[in-house]
Amino acid sequence: MDLRLDSELLQLLELVRELASGTRVYLVGGAIRDLLLGRPTQDLDFVLPHGSIQLAKAVSRRLNGAMYTLDDVRHSARVILRQGEQDEQVLDFTSFIGENLEEDLRQRDFTINAMALDLDALAELIDPLGGEADLEARQIRLCGPDSLTTDPLRVLRGVRLISSYNLRYESELTVAMRVAIKRLGVVSGERIRDELFKCLAVPNFEVVAALLSEFGVFDELRLLTFGVDPARPQNLQIETETLTFLTRLSNKPEGGQQVAHGTPNPDFQHLHAYQVMLDEPLQGGRKRCHLLLLCSILLHIHPVFDVGETSTPGLLPEEFSEQITQALLIGQKEKAYFKAVSGGFLRLADLSRCQAGKLDYYRFFREFGSYGLDSALLAMVEVQSQKPLLQFNPEICREVFHAWFTEQARTVNPPRLVDGDLLQRELAIGPGVKIGILLEEIREQQVLGKINTTAEAIAFAQENTERNA
Repeated sequence: MDLRLDSELLQLLELVRELASGTRVYLVGGAIRDLLLGRPTQDLDFVLPHGSIQLAKAVSRRLNGAMYTLDDVRHSARVILRQGEQDEQVLDFTSFIGENLEEDLRQRDFTINAMALDLDALAELIDPLGGEADLEARQIRLCGPDSLTTDPLRVLRGVRLISSYNLRYESELTVAMRVAIKRLGVVSGERIRDELFKCLAVPNFEVVAALLSEFGVFDELRLLTFGVDPARPQNLQIETETLTFLTRLSNKPEGGQQVAHGTPNPDFQHLHAYQVMLDEPLQGGRKRCHLLLLCSILLHIHPVFDVGETSTPGLLPEEFSEQITQALLIGQKEKAYFKAVSGGFLRLADLSRCQAGKLDYYRFFREFGSYGLDSALLAMVEVQSQKPLLQFNPEICREVFHAWFTEQARTVNPPRLVDGDLLQRELAIGPGVKIGILLEEIREQQVLGKINTTAEAIAFAQENTERNA
């Protein structure tokens, strides 16, 4: 394989070498792997014997980047260039682990990540562990027997590498992964969260899901989040069809074709609009589609569904979202998301056992908002599952999508015909809870088609007030 260094990258490497003022600097890790494969790379890792933070500061000043320290112990720092833009670039600077470069490389995770380039000698690949040969053979090997035990999060990184690069691996690696992941609890919630979301973003997530199951990640995620060991491991086998269906929503189908049989979208126009919603970052740059995927996973490994019955379980959305928050240190917006989606999921199971009307859908969206669409999608997928968590009526799920995209003003969010100030004047009453109740009752009457004008709204409020006087 040949290293493919374009002119822009060469200029950047020359600048880093110049600012190092005679100290040897090495480009290492994933950037070398991707350059050998001819893939673009925006993340560059540099190691040097000492002065890594000072070098990061110098690079940041010269290129007008954002710089902050990652780890004071390892003297590591990050520089972000063109932050927030399409071509954002991340440069990490770290001091050696060990006495020299080779010791540093031997303490890395996988051989394909343990190659380096000396910025003073770019024509020569430094590869003490045979990473280039492994890359050519499309196989993944550990750098050493302690590669995973020193950092259990490397199991998730291995999952991403195998799925992203279609790598082969030996049974010994599976054993090492399953042993190492048992120590996932020693890793901070932030690091687990960030690496997990990188896995969720891999396009062929069905492969990722199979690997997460094989390497025991789902078991440990269940233990960390819900405090429950997998008493019956067979219950933790998440159906890859479910996850595949969800991830396909991130890819826009061509020519308006349906994504899959039973998809709850009424037509391609609505599916496209929903995909746009799912593609939006909710918090910390994490996209709603990936939160939806994680919510599906966590529901499937939640202990309340162990019994295998499809009656409404004792799942508490408030507790569910709080457990996720504590385990993965997600933000408040994400916490609200998990509460709403799990709550809507349970509500749809209840609605599936009755004749739901317009008022039911209005109240559904009043409580769960647009996140109710995500609940409906999860429910629709369960309809197609061989082992559904709960029983759902697919027509109920389709109606949720139909109401949101075609009946906003009639069912989801009818226009306000009156406000609190107007009611207070017309009814000669003061502010209070009663005003809020009246306003909501008027909106529900609008949904039912019984109130259509401001005059009708005021008349209803007067009659209601007199009746309850």
